[in-house]
Amino acid sequence: MNLVLKLTITLVLFSGCRPSEITKEEITTLRDQNKSSLISFSEMILPKILGTEFKRVEIGVDKDNLNEVHVTYGSNSAFTFNDPSEYRKVLTEYHSLVMLRIGYALNLHHFHRLSLSLSKPFFIQGEKNPETEIQEAEIYRSTINLSDLLSFFEAFPKFDPYKAPMIGEKEWESITGEIQKRWKVELDEISRVKVE
Repeated sequence: MNLVLKLTITLVLFSGCRPSEITKEEITTLRDQNKSSLISFSEMILPKILGTEFKRVEIGVDKDNLNEVHVTYGSNSAFTFNDPSEYRKVLTEYHSLVMLRIGYALNLHHFHRLSLSLSKPFFIQGEKNPETEIQEAEIYRSTINLSDLLSFFEAFPKFDPYKAPMIGEKEWESITGEIQKRWKVELDEISRVKVE
């Protein structure tokens, strides 16, 4: 039963991140031929990568007075298929995958840091007013320096972030660990989410 649950979670989670079955080769071609500004390219490429999960992209200045790309993504549903015991693991692995997909697509542009926020709607417990029962909330944010992203892709030149991994896959768990060593968690509200 546990295997069936993991396979279902994997299918639902990672198939949702491949809206049009875009490949690394297609992203590489778009990226390498791009002559647009960072914001124009981001607004064109991120919906291709994230589909309906793409919410917004902003380019600003970080605390070091250097360019930062901030991407917000997440599902548009308050429902989840995740088992409570796997919720954190699945979300952080998925966040790793999204970070790598976006980082690969944008890494030829000049910016200092990539910030990635997971935001989704939640049912608010105890709320009596139907209009405010579901609210959007940012639950996880991590940042990574461009130099750390580039060092990751140099260390794993054959890794394809556009192929959906299976949960429990040894190579994927190793990759997840490597990217998480390089990023900084700026917000973590996952433990406040009650999964039923």
